[in-house]
Formats: sequence, C-alpha cells, structure tokens
Amino acid sequence: MNFTEIIKNQPFFKEFVSKKEAGVVKNSTLFICEDDYTSSKVLVLAALLLEYETFDMFNESSAEFLRIEEGIDLDIKVFPKNGQKLLVADANEIVTECFVKPVNLPKKVFIINNIDVSTDEAQNKLLKVLEEPPKNVYFLISAKSEERVLPTIKSRCEKIKISPLSKQEIERVCLDELACILGGGYVGQTLALARNENLPQVTKFAISLLTEMKSSKQVVKFSKTFLDLQGFTDIILKVLSVAVEDIIKLKCDSEDLISLTPYKSDLKDVEPEFSVEALCEISKLISKFVEKREFNANLTVAVDNLLLKMLEVKYLCK
Repeated sequence: MNFTEIIKNQPFFKEFVSKKEAGVVKNSTLFICEDDYTSSKVLVLAALLLEYETFDMFNESSAEFLRIEEGIDLDIKVFPKNGQKLLVADANEIVTECFVKPVNLPKKVFIINNIDVSTDEAQNKLLKVLEEPPKNVYFLISAKSEERVLPTIKSRCEKIKISPLSKQEIERVCLDELACILGGGYVGQTLALARNENLPQVTKFAISLLTEMKSSKQVVKFSKTFLDLQGFTDIILKVLSVAVEDIIKLKCDSEDLISLTPYKSDLKDVEPEFSVEALCEISKLISKFVEKREFNANLTVAVDNLLLKMLEVKYLCK
C-alpha cells in the first residue's frame, strides 16, 4: 500500500480533513513527529488537501505531489531551502512571499520542515505573519521536539501529534522483519534500518550483551566490539532497550507480547539470570547513556562504565 494512503487513514489526518471540510482549519498548524520522512509526507499531503477539492486522488506518485517535493510548485513553497535548517534568509523570504498572490491555486501554502532545529532568530522572524497571516495564506510546520519550538510560535499554531504506525501498517511499507520491529512505528526510521546491511550483525551483538556477557573479564572484549561498531551505536542501544523490555515481558508471562521474536529463544534462555529489578535498572542505565552520549568526550570510558554497571546491577539485584 502507498504510504500516503496509510496517512489518509490515520485519526489525526481524518480530523484535519474534517476541519478543512468545515472551514475551520487554522492558518498555522504545527505537526509534532519524531520521524522526518513521515512528517514531510504529511505536510505535502496536508498542503494538497488545502488546495484541491480532489486531493484524495493524489499519492506520492502524483505529479502534484512530486512537484511540491521537488520545490518547483509556484504556490506551495517548501522550506528550509537547504533541506536541513531554517535560516534567517529563509524566514525573510517567507515573510516577503506571504504578500505575493497565488499564481495557479486558491491559496498560498508554506511548508516548514523541522522548525525546532532552526535558530531563535529565524523563528522570531515568522511571528508576525503567523499571528496575522495575509488572506488565504497557510503555514504547515513540522518539529521533532515540541520543547525546542519557541513558545511564541507554538501559541500561534494548532498542534497535531503524529503517532507511530501499528506493526501491521508498517509491514505494508517494509518487508524487512527486523527493521519493522526496531523502526518504532515510523516509516523513515524503518526504511533506513532496512537499507542497513549490517543490521543483523549489529542486532546479534546487542543481544549478546545480555546473553553472553557474564563477567567483568569479558567487558574489554565486548567494549572493543561495541567501539568497532560505533557507527551503529544508536541501533545497538535501541536493540538493547527492546531486548530488556522483552525479557521483562517474559518474566511477566507475556511471551506473546515480545518484539524481538527472531531472538525469542535466546532471550528465554537468559531470562532466569535477571530479576525484574535488575532489568529496570539496566533500562535506566541505557537511557542515561543515550541522554549523555553527546557529552561523553571519551566514548571508550563511557561504554566500559555502561557494560560494567549492567553486570553490577545484574548480580546485585538477584
């Protein structure tokens, strides 16, 4: 199934359609989504909804959809121009373009991706037009993190949260079982994992941190492999977190709920070695490592500490 057809069937988008049909869509809408790929498709589809009565016939292969993505539509403008970060120059262009009448379509729509990574100065430049937009001008804005968007921007927008897709919906977009498990319900993350030929190897290593690492003497070996795979640190930590959650489910007699089904046997074998308390503490250690990772000047020391503490709580919390 085409991804845009899945989007059209999501509750948040159906509500957006209803508001458009009722004529109550606000001029500025902020979509919160962890996945860039998903939010970018949602914003293009929402722009088509605002412009065309026949929008339901459009999908990712439609000429209108592709024209917007390529940045060549005259009335639906996509920012930032560099595809990464909204600059002051982008914001100035948006403000100027707001007052230019649409060429072919009834409305002027500005798509602004990832406003949360832009500077405060760039965001501030948009405040006046967001508060008092010219007639028939709409802003569709995305952000991964609501916290990084200026309160003054948020107060001028209707906020929509884009939730992850179900396992069944993700599997319609991607056939890679492991990628579907680890993608968190987001298409962009899932497809990126599916393209990673090292995913099985990295997943197996992450699982081994729980199933094979038994003593502090082994930490050096596992730490070295971890560092050799440091380009895949995010995947290792994700798999490790999911594996810990799965072992907790096994301990709670919820085998049918585990995510890493291809590794069910390995996880079941190691489950008796961990208490629920130990697993909860290990989960906290992983979360702290993720939070502080960008501030760790010495990754070797940080990884060593993580692995040693995992072993420590494993045996202390028997």
